[in-house]
Amino acid sequence: SGRHAHPTKGKGHSTRTKEKISDTTYKYWEEMDDEEKNKRSEIGKKHWDSLTEEQKKNIHQLSGEAIRKASKEGSKLEKYLFESLTKHGFRVDFHREHMLLNERLHIDLFLPDISTAIEVDGPSHFEPVWGDEALSRTQRSDQQKTGLLLSSGFVLIRVKQTKGLSEKYKRETLSKILSELKQIKKKYPSRENRYIEIGD
Repeated sequence: SGRHAHPTKGKGHSTRTKEKISDTTYKYWEEMDDEEKNKRSEIGKKHWDSLTEEQKKNIHQLSGEAIRKASKEGSKLEKYLFESLTKHGFRVDFHREHMLLNERLHIDLFLPDISTAIEVDGPSHFEPVWGDEALSRTQRSDQQKTGLLLSSGFVLIRVKQTKGLSEKYKRETLSKILSELKQIKKKYPSRENRYIEIGD
């Protein structure tokens, strides 16, 4: 919902056509050289600098509201994985709470039939998007949650999303998770193999 129209929304394209457009766009950005990336970054900075203080304040307010909404309702990737895993026949609890010793912590996605938790970590888990102090708090919370889940005997899959959320990225992430879940269903991993990271 940025300044440009979505390339497929309302166009009546088939799912396969949308996937091809998504893959082409993803490849374009992945293969972009540093010079072009820097050029686009400068354009973005100039655009930001050209905004009035009122416009900047409004953007900050909207982004804050979006973050708060995502924390309650789940991120786009969480929702995509929930819907996709459910379609693949898994029983999935969304934002499961009151399961760990610390009731303030919730689990993004929990698959009770195979005792597996999936945590989706966006950029704010690795970069000081909201400042160094907020990053430290987030990472301490992540470490605590990891320790509690593993000590309780669960498998934990952490999805580290450090890149933009494209349709191609979502499909590839789902494929990697399904591969891991297949192995877990086949043979529940030993204690030392119950922490799994899926990166970009």
